[in-house]
Amino acid sequence: MSDDSHPNSAVNAAATTNIHHANLQDLPLSAARRLYKGGIRPGEPTRTRVQAQEMLEKIPPSQRAGVDGKSAASNAEQYLSDKHASHIKPHSKGGSNNPNNIKWENAKDNITRGDKTMSWQEQMRLNAKLQFDNLAGAVKAGFQAAPLGAAVGAVTAAPFSLLTNALRVVRGEISAQEATTATLKDTVMGGAVGGATAFATTAVVAACPPIAIALTAAAPVLGVVGAAGMVYEFFKILDDHKQDVRVYFESLTQQELANLQAIENELIYEHQKNLEFLSEAEAINQEISNRPIAPGIEGAMQRLRESVAIAQSLGLTSADSKLLPNSQLPCLPPHS
Repeated sequence: MSDDSHPNSAVNAAATTNIHHANLQDLPLSAARRLYKGGIRPGEPTRTRVQAQEMLEKIPPSQRAGVDGKSAASNAEQYLSDKHASHIKPHSKGGSNNPNNIKWENAKDNITRGDKTMSWQEQMRLNAKLQFDNLAGAVKAGFQAAPLGAAVGAVTAAPFSLLTNALRVVRGEISAQEATTATLKDTVMGGAVGGATAFATTAVVAACPPIAIALTAAAPVLGVVGAAGMVYEFFKILDDHKQDVRVYFESLTQQELANLQAIENELIYEHQKNLEFLSEAEAINQEISNRPIAPGIEGAMQRLRESVAIAQSLGLTSADSKLLPNSQLPCLPPHS
């Protein structure tokens, strides 16, 4: 499969990542009341809208994130379900209700402290807990987004792998069974890339609202890039196929030329042999025609022996004439 398939899977998975961090208007009335009045005694003025937004932002970003306003608000409300708005400097000792004097803390810990000032160790612990909750929420959001990212990655990779391997079958490079196996492997790899991209992207943007805002703004661009990448890959696969077919037929042409040259060389060799044989035969014919002819039986036998020697020099055997070796020459009667 083309090397562009996996990047396309990643881009498309990133483009489908959608994270929304809860705003005041997303929260139900009960949750919004916690932000306006949490930690404030009856009869005291409630926080302003700006301060309520600051109280919302004290919730770890990933714990108030979701795929839309409703899910984000639900996550924020769930996070606050066991929390108190704890004063760093107690209200009884002059501590204000301003968000900079408030930390979200487990209700049990806040009740246990009573009207004591929050120590710096406790503040450090709460700060660390906030970071841990943010990381845990980000990981959770990443796992929730991974299946959709895997599906997007697989859908992106599958058709191009199918096309690539089908063309390889047409070219005779692999069998249909091998093409099926390769397509499944590429699809799984595309799904893995898409799932990993969705997990990482979602985890990062859930934990960091500015990145989420930037990604939301960039999502249309990523969508266009992903679509353009898929179109490019489609035409690249077809172009690669044309190149491979051209190279294949060029190699066939060269092979055919080599075969024809070998046949021509063989014909030339045989023709040279025939010419040499004819030349030699002509010389032998001249020798036979021009030799002296002795009279009588002795002369005839001498000519026969010479003819046998000539035939043997030409490679003839008894299969060609019974007068050649393995056959007995006729006996001559005793000369009187």
